[in-house]
Amino acid sequence: MIGNSPIALESLPCAREILRELDSDDPAPPLYLIRGRSGTGKSILLAAARTRLRHRGLTLTDNPRDALPSAGSESAGAQAADAAAPGGPAAPARPALVLDDVHTLDRTAFELLCTTVESARCPVILAMRPRPHDARLRELADLVARRGRVLDLRALGVAEIAPFARELGMMVPPSLAQHIHNRTAGIHGGVVAALTAACATRLDAGVAAVDDAVAAWARTRLDEADPDLLDTFVVAAIGAGLDTSEITEVLDVSPSAAQALVDRARGSALITDADLLLEPAVPALRTLVGDRRYLAVQRRLLHARLDAGLLREHTALLLAESGVRDPQLAEFLCTTAEKAGDEAVRHYAAASAAGADREAIAVRWADAAARAGDCETALRLAEPVLARADVSPPELAAAVRICAGVWTRRGLTARAAQLYTWLGPHRIGADWAVGATILSLAGDAAGARTLAAFSSHWPPTEATARAALIADALSGTTAAAEIPVRPTDSIPSTSDSSQLPHGSTPDRTSSETPHGAASATRRSAGALPAEPQDDLGPADAGFDRPPGTPAASDIGSRSRSTPGGSGRSVPAAPITRRADRRPDTPGTHWPPTLSMTSDSAPRPASIPDGAGDSLPTTSIPGALASATRRAGPAPGGRGAAVAAAAALIHAAHSGVAPADNGGDRFLPCSAVSIATLLCLSMGDPRRAADALRDGARDPQQRVLGAWVAMLGGNEQAAAEALGGVDLATLAPRDRLLAHGALVGLARRGGDHTALTVAWRAACPLFDEVGADLLALLPIGELWLAGVRLRDEARVLPLVDAALELLRRLGDPPAWANAFHWYAIQAAIAHESPGDLLPHAHRLKTAAAAGDPQAAALADAGRTWVLVLRGEVEREAVEAAVQRLAALGASWDAARLASEAALAADDAATATALLKLARTVRAQSRPPEAPVRPGAPEAPVPRPQPVVDAVLSDREREVAELVLLGLTYREIGARLYISAKTVEHHVARIRRRIGASSRSELLSMLRAMGHGSLLV
Repeated sequence: MIGNSPIALESLPCAREILRELDSDDPAPPLYLIRGRSGTGKSILLAAARTRLRHRGLTLTDNPRDALPSAGSESAGAQAADAAAPGGPAAPARPALVLDDVHTLDRTAFELLCTTVESARCPVILAMRPRPHDARLRELADLVARRGRVLDLRALGVAEIAPFARELGMMVPPSLAQHIHNRTAGIHGGVVAALTAACATRLDAGVAAVDDAVAAWARTRLDEADPDLLDTFVVAAIGAGLDTSEITEVLDVSPSAAQALVDRARGSALITDADLLLEPAVPALRTLVGDRRYLAVQRRLLHARLDAGLLREHTALLLAESGVRDPQLAEFLCTTAEKAGDEAVRHYAAASAAGADREAIAVRWADAAARAGDCETALRLAEPVLARADVSPPELAAAVRICAGVWTRRGLTARAAQLYTWLGPHRIGADWAVGATILSLAGDAAGARTLAAFSSHWPPTEATARAALIADALSGTTAAAEIPVRPTDSIPSTSDSSQLPHGSTPDRTSSETPHGAASATRRSAGALPAEPQDDLGPADAGFDRPPGTPAASDIGSRSRSTPGGSGRSVPAAPITRRADRRPDTPGTHWPPTLSMTSDSAPRPASIPDGAGDSLPTTSIPGALASATRRAGPAPGGRGAAVAAAAALIHAAHSGVAPADNGGDRFLPCSAVSIATLLCLSMGDPRRAADALRDGARDPQQRVLGAWVAMLGGNEQAAAEALGGVDLATLAPRDRLLAHGALVGLARRGGDHTALTVAWRAACPLFDEVGADLLALLPIGELWLAGVRLRDEARVLPLVDAALELLRRLGDPPAWANAFHWYAIQAAIAHESPGDLLPHAHRLKTAAAAGDPQAAALADAGRTWVLVLRGEVEREAVEAAVQRLAALGASWDAARLASEAALAADDAATATALLKLARTVRAQSRPPEAPVRPGAPEAPVPRPQPVVDAVLSDREREVAELVLLGLTYREIGARLYISAKTVEHHVARIRRRIGASSRSELLSMLRAMGHGSLLV
């Protein structure tokens, strides 16, 4: 081979073999027919063949007549035979026929070519585009196949583009090679244009350069096409394929002409193997033929498909999205949208573009958008329906369900409840279960029961069964001792008078704080009358009030120090009084839509304070008295909560499409999320893990799994679960759960820096969400983090809203116990027994009703206060620790044991409690998978020991905590060992690594890679 060939030989089949045969001294003249679509490299291969033939001294021609045998063919044959004999005279030079685009020859030239091929007297190399329906070309191919070789060139695959580029002296990354293949379908001409542009620009601008280059190359190819071929390309642009009979009807040509057009289109460089027009060619094609002609061809294609009953969803979508407006097309897309699943949003959008009535499909479109996670589109479509006067009751109820569902997922459950309060039970229809669920989550149990009373009017269909299960189960967890309220005391709508109908005036006042109550302190006790002290006296509870500590009834109005301990206080604001609102009150005729609400968070209702201005004086105390004196388990007690959890788990894993929230309907929250958070609130992380079984590991379930692992004591698994979640893609309520878990992990890890980072990332969310039953756990974790970081005031509005929510529901144990435990932890961190008393009283009340979780938490709180006083009773501490661990609160249990060990005066007691703390933590972690011995392997050289190997496992743990800046006492509490033992470990570490000072010790530990683990 002479010289450098400009062709990438490895990318063309048999290219090297052909060129090698042309360079050989084989006396038999070569005969090749090269077939391939336009742009596949035929002309480049012919150019390389011409170079080889010239090197052999042959003259070249592209005229078949020049290569024909002369009139004296017999004498010429004899002379050739004599020349072939040894010692004979040299044969005269014969021309070689190299001819491109054979498919364009006229009849005379084609017959001469066939004669030349049959004579086989000279080298012949031909190239043409495939024409499978052209009889002449088929005969030529058969003739060449009998005497020579027929080669078919194909497009490049994805894996072949990078080697192809290297042969051309170019380098492209795999991602760019994939993009080039997507844009060109592997056609050589397009690939070369793309590679040239990519290599001539910066790496970060390669994709844009490729797109521009391929579009320019496609435009050049389109310029070569005639009008009929351009119309054929328009048909191919819809993705409907190229069918001869359809082309005949759409373009109004004869069948033979249609077949020729199909062959020409498939032989071009712009049609893929699937009969699709390359995407970069579509804009250029539309510009070239004009919009009018482009849409006219597509409209004729639509009617041809409709008449034949062959219109498919994909074709209809492309037709509508390209601009075809037709009532039949719009009707077709509306019908297919009902069965399109995740593609339903695209179908409705295309139907609207095709001319469908936007108002008629708004609710169905919004529901599809909500199920697909596009809450912005869902709200934009559903909210105008609420204000329409001509909307039917079922559509109005569906629009309310969609808007309320979006707001609930955004953490604005109170605003969603306002919508159902506005809708009322007589218009809610079959969506009563969704409304009851939202009202229960928002703390309006009476309103939820009112809606549930209408359940008998609607059949338990497959579409509503799951929602009914959720509503009934959730109602069962909140049925204990709620405060009696009148039917008109449900959650009111907003009071912005500027948004009320003309002539209406607001009939109540409303707090304009983000969470509806302008309280800067917790209304834990001040919101309720003082409970009878004969049920739980300070001495009986173990919470004796020190001198100067305010009574429980005064805590709600107690000032709280601001962060940093400056001594400044934030007084408690009074609970806003709200007048009664009846269904026919002016202002309730308008739905509380997003545009009517100026703030970004809900305004939960508040029960007026005061002895008897708007409520009977016996209503609140009477309800509490009946709750504390009720004999046996309450309807909403532990048994009811366990049954509710079982029903929710059943709802999550039964019926059609159990992984979906509501099957074919958009629901505000899934049964899986409610069941998981309920089980965690009840202190049953194992059952919570069962609720997550067999579920799709979507981001929400990964966050829930992190909570299950964290509260179950497996912080490492929780961190791994959160590591794969992009928080920015989560809905605000799920994002609150994720931030709560991140803060909880940092707090349990003892890493102040990580806790600060997690806290700051969570703070912006406090102004976006409100409190509901599903947000209690993350609010509690964030509360404790705020206390530890001396920034409690930032999260107190959410805490106040959560306490007010529980108060309205009468502190149902299934949801309230865990939050009261958080409150007790916050009081302990504040070293303020006065804050602890009201929450301990509520736990004591629930324990008296037979709730084992409340009993264990109350006992643990009492024991913890005694430990803080220095009164450590080994048996009492061990019993409290074991009961906490049995509830899944292993981290709290181990921390109580370690705190008691540090406070114990007796060395034996301290040692036993430290051992108990280690045991509790060890038992909470999942067992390691057993290592099974494998097949014996050949011995390998032992690796050189690394520097980190000089420290034991315990010493590495101590080193990590030393680098965090913890004291020996804090490290001991963290690892459940004594401070003296920590000191011995540090001394041993210094000796082993040769550190002469503490600063040198820290530097060497960091150099060894310590300081990055969560211990």
